[in-house]
Amino acid sequence: MADVGGNPSGRSGDGHVPSYDAPTAPIPVVSAEDGTVITPRVPRRFPVGDGEETVLVRRLPSPGGPSAKEPAAEEPAAQESPVEESSPEEPPAEEPPAEEQVADGSPADEPAADEATADEAAAEEQAADEAAATSAGRTEASPAPAGGTAGGPPDDETTGPFRLGAPPVPAAPRRQGLGARLLTRIGDIPVRAVYSVGAALGTALAVFLIFSLFSGDTPADPVQVRSTAPASPGTPTPVAAEITLPALPRATPLKALPGTASPVLGTVTDAKAAISYAKLGAPWTTAAMPPFSAGQRAGGTRLPRAMAVSALLPGEKPRAELETDADFKKAALTAVEWTVRHHHPAGAEVVWTASQKLATGKGWVLGYKVTYLVGDKTRTSQAALALLDIGQRKPAMFFVTVPDTRKQLWADIAPLIASARAL
Repeated sequence: MADVGGNPSGRSGDGHVPSYDAPTAPIPVVSAEDGTVITPRVPRRFPVGDGEETVLVRRLPSPGGPSAKEPAAEEPAAQESPVEESSPEEPPAEEPPAEEQVADGSPADEPAADEATADEAAAEEQAADEAAATSAGRTEASPAPAGGTAGGPPDDETTGPFRLGAPPVPAAPRRQGLGARLLTRIGDIPVRAVYSVGAALGTALAVFLIFSLFSGDTPADPVQVRSTAPASPGTPTPVAAEITLPALPRATPLKALPGTASPVLGTVTDAKAAISYAKLGAPWTTAAMPPFSAGQRAGGTRLPRAMAVSALLPGEKPRAELETDADFKKAALTAVEWTVRHHHPAGAEVVWTASQKLATGKGWVLGYKVTYLVGDKTRTSQAALALLDIGQRKPAMFFVTVPDTRKQLWADIAPLIASARAL
């Protein structure tokens, strides 16, 4: 626009100074009072071409324009420099050469040119006013961002996706509970100290448990056993007197004695002695009578008493296996001596009533009558003993005795001995 119809120097033939940044029209050449032409000197920003210059023109501030705080208004003002204006107070510029006063060969001080220049100046002023009004309207139409200057950040810098304010104050540390503090302090204790304390506590606990568990094992006060008065003369007591047995007779079978036989209810099985025999009815009852392993009795337990009991041969084991009848006969004599000493009144005498071989299996049977004194009266008991081979070093023994106070039960002796069997 500036060099249309002009020369390479940027000056038009009408005497106007070109400007690329002029809002409406080129700046006219102003004539001085003495008729000389004053050419405005515009500072050079950068060369555009050979002999071309760019004129910088200050923009007119709008009435409702942005304030001095706005960066957008400050930036153009910093970049642009005002156009030097001539005033009557300034001294007149040097008169340019003649070739610069006339662009196309016409004199610069012609009246027609001055009139045209005045008209164009009026038109430029009107256009400048319109441009200023338009710029003011645009400025009012575009509101500045809320809470701050135009183009700047909002006043509240703590809002929005990018917070430019001070960093948030960290929350106060939460107070730990008692359990957490204890765990923290326990964790600070050395491992060796923990093991030492644990070992001490374990030892103390073990000692306490030992005393607690075994505190009740203190021996009780010794029981004082009162010495009993000697038994009355009428009560026979076993004594450890020497028992003298008569010689065995020749083979004599065991005979049934007079009386009333008791009913047979079943079988008594002695697992320890490994034999079995008949179980009788009333007045016989099954009962435990140590040192025998099984048995039954009739009446009380005082001597003399009626009983049918079984056990292994009392005393030590025989030195050799019992193989022959003579071996079993000899062992049976030892068993009879033991029964007389421990289960009959003292001072008893023995008379043999039977001596025979066992009817079933290997063994021997001896029958005998025991006479003794009960008070000043002579009393008797009928007895029989069977020795049975059970395949062990010690044979089994089955012993039956009935006093004369129960003569009706003498009839049960022979059937009981005959019912004995090895298991």
